[in-house]
Amino acid sequence: MSDAPQITKKSLADLITRKSAGASGNGFFGGGRLAALGFVAAVYFTAQNCFFTVDPAERAFVRQFGQVTTEKAFGPGLHMRLPFVTSVDRAQVSLTNLHIPVFSVNTIDNQKIDLDINVSYLTPESAVFHLLYEVGRSGNADIRENVVPVVQDRISRIFSVKNTNNISELREGIQAETTIAVRTALKDLFKIDLQSLQIAKIIYSQAFIASNERSVLAKNEAIAEENRVKVAEFQAKQRVTTAEGEAQQARAKASGDADALRLRAKAEKEAAELQGQGSAARYKSEIDGAGGFENYINVLNAQARLRWDGVAPRFMMGGDKGAPNFLMSLPDADMRAQQPAAPASPAATPPRR
Repeated sequence: MSDAPQITKKSLADLITRKSAGASGNGFFGGGRLAALGFVAAVYFTAQNCFFTVDPAERAFVRQFGQVTTEKAFGPGLHMRLPFVTSVDRAQVSLTNLHIPVFSVNTIDNQKIDLDINVSYLTPESAVFHLLYEVGRSGNADIRENVVPVVQDRISRIFSVKNTNNISELREGIQAETTIAVRTALKDLFKIDLQSLQIAKIIYSQAFIASNERSVLAKNEAIAEENRVKVAEFQAKQRVTTAEGEAQQARAKASGDADALRLRAKAEKEAAELQGQGSAARYKSEIDGAGGFENYINVLNAQARLRWDGVAPRFMMGGDKGAPNFLMSLPDADMRAQQPAAPASPAATPPRR
């Protein structure tokens, strides 16, 4: 059969068609050759159904008449099966990235938000049989269809008890909480291992965004007003402090002036006392030097007579001998002192003889 032409599915189908159309008169396409080509085609199709391959990222089971033929999954490589009566079911065991379609949830304050979620999971070999034949339909046709609703449900439960205003602030904690919930659910229901969960987007409603913007604006205005009140209070306290300082300064000045007056009065008093003591000491010394008070009076009288200018004195010492002396005013002398002095008359010229 080395000189036979190469047979493909298309050439074999064309050959059969031409034969059925009446091309049997050609010797090359005689009955024996056609039977050989049919045999080759049958062998080819049989071989295709007897062997199958499993990729490194897959595990497989074989079903025969609806029954699974082995308890252990087929690993990577070439394997045999019975043709035409068996089918191969495959499951991916490498890291699987699953995008959860955007879905809506309601928060505890009745706000609607949309979530965009991605999950990554691994399927252990021990979970392949469970996924293929104990979850959904037989085979791997609806594995993702079964996982997506579970992920959406567990995440919706978490967000349903959260306040929309706190979601951004608590996002790290919410993501950790949803990861734990989804991991537990996937392990319990599908025996697969969640590797990561990403909350790609949290989409708020336009009404909430507008309300939040108004709230932020009002909060900023309140803070600004509070700052203005604090500035006014500070300025008022500053004025009070200034007034108190000025009052203390005034009190200190008044106290200083009073102390200065007291010190000046005390100094003047002490000066007067010293001056009086000095005068008393001088008079005592003069009296003692004159030999007694009477002699001192006599000395004063003698000095007064020496200095008399011929005008009657305005005061005179009075008193009896042995009695206390006193000054007495002379009225005539006062009157003479008040009257202007008469002009001196010209000297009379002696008559001529």
